[in-house]
Amino acid sequence: MSDNSKKYTPTEKERKLVEWVYSKFKQAYVAKAPLMDKWKEYMSAYKGTYFQNKNLPDYKSNEISNHVFSTIETIRPIMTDNNPKFLAVPSTPQGMEFSADVQTALDYEWDREKMSLKLPAQLIPMLVYGNAVWFVQWDGKDGEYGNISIKPVDPFNIFPDPLAESVDNSEFLVYATYRNANQIKQQFPEKASAIEGSRITMSELVAERDNNDTQDANQVLILEMWCRDWVTMDETVEGKKQLKYPKGRVITCLPELGILLSDKKNPYKDGKFPFVLMKNYDIPFEFWGVGEIEQIMSPQHYVNELTNQIIDNAKNTANMQWIIDKNSGIGQGKLTNRPGLVIRKTPGSEVRRDTPPAMPSYVREQIEVLKKDIQDISGVFDSLKGEQQGSVTAASAILALQEASQARIRLKIKLMEASLSELAQIVYSRMQQFWKLDRWVRVTDVEGNPSFREIGAQVLSNDYDLKVMAGSTMPVNRNAMLDLMIRLAQTNGEDGLPLVDRKAVLEFLPTGDKKAITDRFAELQAQQQQTQQEQLQQEQQMQMQQAQQQKGELDQSVTEQVMSMLQQVVQASDLTSKQVDELIMDKEQRDKKEYESQIEEKGYKRGLKDGKVQSKEEKEEVTPNEETSDVNEEEKKMLEEQLLSENAQMEEALNSQQIPDEVLEELLALAQQDPEMFREILQNYPQLAEMLQQDMQNMNGGMISENM
Repeated sequence: MSDNSKKYTPTEKERKLVEWVYSKFKQAYVAKAPLMDKWKEYMSAYKGTYFQNKNLPDYKSNEISNHVFSTIETIRPIMTDNNPKFLAVPSTPQGMEFSADVQTALDYEWDREKMSLKLPAQLIPMLVYGNAVWFVQWDGKDGEYGNISIKPVDPFNIFPDPLAESVDNSEFLVYATYRNANQIKQQFPEKASAIEGSRITMSELVAERDNNDTQDANQVLILEMWCRDWVTMDETVEGKKQLKYPKGRVITCLPELGILLSDKKNPYKDGKFPFVLMKNYDIPFEFWGVGEIEQIMSPQHYVNELTNQIIDNAKNTANMQWIIDKNSGIGQGKLTNRPGLVIRKTPGSEVRRDTPPAMPSYVREQIEVLKKDIQDISGVFDSLKGEQQGSVTAASAILALQEASQARIRLKIKLMEASLSELAQIVYSRMQQFWKLDRWVRVTDVEGNPSFREIGAQVLSNDYDLKVMAGSTMPVNRNAMLDLMIRLAQTNGEDGLPLVDRKAVLEFLPTGDKKAITDRFAELQAQQQQTQQEQLQQEQQMQMQQAQQQKGELDQSVTEQVMSMLQQVVQASDLTSKQVDELIMDKEQRDKKEYESQIEEKGYKRGLKDGKVQSKEEKEEVTPNEETSDVNEEEKKMLEEQLLSENAQMEEALNSQQIPDEVLEELLALAQQDPEMFREILQNYPQLAEMLQQDMQNMNGGMISENM
């Protein structure tokens, strides 16, 4: 805006707040300044430029044997050979069910933020300076869809409270960086009129910058201060005062221009500063850690110096000085190191080479001593680099040496894992606060196959302690482990099965080989399954044909057997019926004879001579009741008992008409195999149906009754 009347003008309160932030920044800078000077030297040593001497004459060597770089680049891949494995330890029993979902979500964020690339890069400042910084923020608005951002931050740009020992107990922490003025104008349009870029005048306050006029000079220093505020009070609706910023305060300003960009509450519910510090060596009661280069700078310097002396001595030996008399007649520049050179001189004059003294052997020995010092200090020995140690050739012995040499690095990894655990905790806190909508997260297995899982509010409603599995980032000697897995796969346990399965062996193969073998296994398995299926179909067809044939034969055999047995049953039934009929007839005849004998006996008692005539007359004249009445009670009782006994015999004879057990079993089997034939038999033999019905009263004859 060209109209000065509309130009933004900071208020007095805003100016005072900017001055306060700037004073805290300078206070932190003064305390950190000596450390930043060292950091610059360490990074220069890592790059190799620190040991270059640009003021040496041309005949002096300037060789750099950079063991600093070698040390750093040996440690770095060991610490990040694998992605960390996160463990979600629930704080309550309700969270046990969703631990796997939380771990999946963390793996997803790790992949989405490309942390497998960011972490190795962050190890450079961690190993060189001793410190690396992560900035974890939410890149969207509250309640809207966005993502969690894990941003690497240059340690030069972080200025903590000088009295702080960690991020958590720091009263304030300033994040200083340079931004393009036009970008800030778009972000804060209401204050754009007062924002003007200029050449950087405070570049010494942050990391080294290109301060050339040829580059963009439209930049401005921006300070973002995260601080605790235990003073500023706010009035509630009830009129009671309470802290306005109970979880902290974020003040953003442009100190060069005296402009306050924003002053707001800490946007994160956990109340933490969104910074995670990762240290190489943790010094108690100090905020910043110590790097590798600080301890090996001195021996590295002397290794280079002695190496250059040896090279210079070799140069002098190959090109020795000439000693000639003034009256030799040899002009200046006539003597060279050209092979076959012919020298003509005045007789009596001297012309000879000045042999330099030999380089003492202890010089080379001292170089080896210095290299050994570098290894001892850093813990990076030749065995860690995969180099053979003397006469040690056995794979197991080399593996043991490598394991021993990693002891120093394991301590670094523990510190790194603790920082990554803290990082994961903050990431999960961001999920709980900002993942308002259910999300599908993608996870890729070691073979590159993706899978998806839905993360909802129910999962994020539980609290967890997020940890990194110890040693999960360290490399595994795949050759040794592969050999071990193969031997275990060839060894059977007590149950007769191998101690490990095929997948355990494949885990230690390179990804490409593993996928090729897995695909081949899948192809062979599919072919085998297809072959087995075809064989099974053929066997089933043959079994069906055999079953049909056997069924026909069995049906015929069963039919013949059943019919034969049925005939026997019917014959036995007929015989029994005849026996019953005979028994009935016998009983009637016996009753008749008994009756006549009783009448005859009565006639005799009456004095009748012709019992038959009398009997006939009585039959015609006397009723049964009248005759029975003449029988005494004792005789009546005997007759009744005799009658009951005979009736029981008749009933037993009738009930004895049962189907034999072997015939009944055959009939039951036939009812199951061929119900139609069974019904036909019952229709042809109705007497058999009655007998079956009688036999099934004491059995479970549901199927029979249903078929009948």
